[in-house]
Amino acid sequence: MRVAAVLAAVSAAAAFASPASAASLDGLHDARYCEIIELKGAPPNASATVWNTIGLNECPAPWWNAFDAGDLAKELGDTLVVLNGPRHFLMDSVTASPGRVRSFHGQRLRKVAAIPIRTAADLARAPYTDRVIQRDNTWRWQRGRRVYELVAPGGDVYVMQAYAQILDPSLTIGKLGTLGRRLDLPAGWRYRTRRLTHDLALGANGTATIVQDELQNTYQLASAGRPTGRRKRHAVSIDGKTKMVKATTPGTIEDHGTLTGTPFGRGTVEIVVTLAGGRATGSFRMLFAGGSITGTIDMPFTIEGGEIDFRGTARFTAGTGAYRGIASGALAVHDHNTLDGQHGVVTVRGAARY
Repeated sequence: MRVAAVLAAVSAAAAFASPASAASLDGLHDARYCEIIELKGAPPNASATVWNTIGLNECPAPWWNAFDAGDLAKELGDTLVVLNGPRHFLMDSVTASPGRVRSFHGQRLRKVAAIPIRTAADLARAPYTDRVIQRDNTWRWQRGRRVYELVAPGGDVYVMQAYAQILDPSLTIGKLGTLGRRLDLPAGWRYRTRRLTHDLALGANGTATIVQDELQNTYQLASAGRPTGRRKRHAVSIDGKTKMVKATTPGTIEDHGTLTGTPFGRGTVEIVVTLAGGRATGSFRMLFAGGSITGTIDMPFTIEGGEIDFRGTARFTAGTGAYRGIASGALAVHDHNTLDGQHGVVTVRGAARY
């Protein structure tokens, strides 16, 4: 199921990814579409082929609902098939290269992407976390059109390119104006809507950065607070205090806390891990005045005398605002806590580039 969710996330972002001879497709605003994603092989030699109904049909509900992903995978000789949809585009048109067309049980679909799956990391997925995908196309919105955006810490702006009716079949374009009330946004993030005073062209010259919310609506990065360019090395020395809170994801442990240290200053942290086999593995999200940082954790632990001791590594994998493009090698992490989770003392040492 996790593989299916990840492929759905990537394919929604990769639609119309071919960069060859460009053509324009109009009439996309609120156009319903569905995708069939074929996964063949296993990492590091796996690949996903994405077939999309847009411009060919409106993904008729009786046809779509009749599919069984497992049966279709057997029929096609695939490792896995993901039925990704229905979704609705929000832009007015796209300029891209059309792929070849084939039929699935009486309806035609167009090949829009081929996605290599090299490592297990390619199958990691979390809402509000950047994913960089290969794409060369341009979405266009007309002046006067309403757009729906996520604003990340540090001022980075993502524009919704498609909303999904996968987890919430009742979601419609008319409900997007108040969607922010439903979303469980990370600290420092906000949802907004606005009406365009000029045409908007959102291009991807080889790559695009996208995020999804927890309803699998897809957004593309439109503007970033930090310009692209050479990153500098910074020593990292962070100290923090944490407390366990009620986990939002079943089967996990969640800690929230405060941080201070170089080079980021004062901030907050949210940590979500799973305990298994004597290790804590999971992810974290830090928030500072200049932006946010996300990353992964892998920490073996020991328990003695009513206390628990974690010693392992963390990595910075993405950031927003001043920390967009941040990356690190293995950072040394020590987290000491009482078994009730209410007295965590955390240190992080190492170096990062941003």
